[in-house]
Order: sequence, then structure tokens, then C-alpha cells
Amino acid sequence: MSAPLVTGSGSKGEKLAQRLSRILARLHEGEAIDKNQLAHEFLVDVRTIERDLGERLRGIVERGATGRWQLTNTARSTIPAKHLRNYARMAGTEQLFPDMSLSYLLPQLDIPESLRATQVQPIPHEDLGGTDAFIMLQQAIESRHLCHFLYKNKPRQAQPYRLIHKSGIWYLAAEEGGKLKNFSVALLQELRVNTTSSFTRNPAHSEYINAKDDIWFTTETTEVILRVAPTVAHYFTRRQLLPRQQQRTDTDGSLLVTTHINHPNQLLPVVRYWLPNVRIVHPAQWHEAMVQGLVQALELWAPDNTAARTSV
Repeated sequence: MSAPLVTGSGSKGEKLAQRLSRILARLHEGEAIDKNQLAHEFLVDVRTIERDLGERLRGIVERGATGRWQLTNTARSTIPAKHLRNYARMAGTEQLFPDMSLSYLLPQLDIPESLRATQVQPIPHEDLGGTDAFIMLQQAIESRHLCHFLYKNKPRQAQPYRLIHKSGIWYLAAEEGGKLKNFSVALLQELRVNTTSSFTRNPAHSEYINAKDDIWFTTETTEVILRVAPTVAHYFTRRQLLPRQQQRTDTDGSLLVTTHINHPNQLLPVVRYWLPNVRIVHPAQWHEAMVQGLVQALELWAPDNTAARTSV
């Protein structure tokens, strides 16, 4: 049973409006609710809940065969609220707002966009130029059909496992030659699906994909240790910037960050972005290679190196 709800010290009308909105939100989530449970949760008499359901929400709710209350057929949305929750989970926005309940979100949708107290800046996404290939890949994954395509002008044959969206880009996770790989969907050409036969998925590949939070597919990882200056430490503690990130705060306020990296290119863009406030402590050769790359870049763009600049 849910704990009693704290409704604050507003006026009687405000409390009534809050109670009705919460009841409706619960009903729109597909619940069949019990009047006694509602009375306990809202700290009111059962007769008050009976008036809410039988009079104030007349025509919107009805008593079911079990005695519980539910939305009438005409009041039900064509898209159940649970589907909206599933969509938020699928789109990776389930943790976007501190409160994802319908009692919070539905009133926000009724406010004109220019007057809302919140605004979410969109992430740039690539244009796949149509949905045909995307749908073909979805169907191939669901039916376990082999895919043939050109990738960077090379013919490929792969067993598709999952379509993965990461940082505005769609990738195909697929097995090729017994190895799990990822392919940028936008770079697939001449896609063909062999519908005459099906393949058997490798359970280890499926488990690996489910456990990953990035698109770098390799079983080999390198433990990397970073030293993060106190001035930017907050940016590393408020959210995960690196895979399997763990950190320890030292007495000077700096962080010692540990991560496990599949490929240097998974790490170096993050380190370069935060220079000079982040340093690769281990492995030392990765730090040296990054410094050498920066030196070469500076030499290339030196004012007296016109020939090198124009050749880029």
C-alpha cells in the first residue's frame, strides 16, 4: 500500500484540485483504483473519495466489476500512458526530468512552450535520408535474417543484432566472421536482406550488447587512470563521462578517475576537451602519444608553415 500523500497547506480548493489531478493521472496510467486506498493516501474520509469519483468525476470514471474505479471507455486515451513511459525508456529520456509522473508532466504539456519554466535543448541528429533501410534492418533483426551491404566500398555479410543510437548517430551492431562489430547505418549501401534463411544468435554477443553503454565493441579493454584538476572535477562527478567510470577525491580537491577503454579514440576526445585540466596518468604511452599529436598539430598550423597548411 502506498504511503499517505503530503498535499501541503493550500486552500481547500487547491487540495481538491491536486487530489483530482493525481487520481486522474493514476487512472490514465491504466490503474483500477480502490476508494479505501485513496482515502488512506490522501488522508481524507472515504465519503470524500466517493464524492470525487461519483460526482466530481462523473462521466470520466466508472466502477468496474471488482468494485475498483477506472476510466470510462470514452475517457481513455488512444495511446495508453504506459506506452508513453515505454517510449521515454526507449528514447533514453526516462531520467530527463526529476519527476516523470503523469501528474507532473501532463500539466506541463498544457502550458504554451514559450511560457514553460523548463526547456530541453535538442541534441543534433544525423539525417538517414529515409526510413527504408532502417525498417529493413529492424525486420532483419527481428527475423534473424542475414544482411548484405557495401560498407566503405567493401562488400560485407553480417548477422544483425541491434540498432543502437549514440550521440545523434545510429549504429548497427552485427556479427561478421564470428566477431561482434558496429557499422554506421548512414554509411550502409546497397542493403539486401536474405529472407530465405535465418541465423542463430550467439547469447554471449547479446549479453555483451545489453551490458554496453557505448558502441565500441571489443572484449579487450585497457585500464586508464586520469588526474582531474579541482576546477573541473564537478563535471566528472555529476555524470559519467567515460565507460565504467570510478573516481576518488583527493585532499587537494582533484580527482583520480579510473575507466576501462576499448580504444584510445574512445578516451582522447574527452581528454583533449578538458585540457589542460586533465592528464593521462596511466598508461604513460597514451599520454605521450597524445602530447606528440598535439605538438605535430601545432607545428602544422604554425604561421611559417604555409605549405603544410594548404595541403590539409
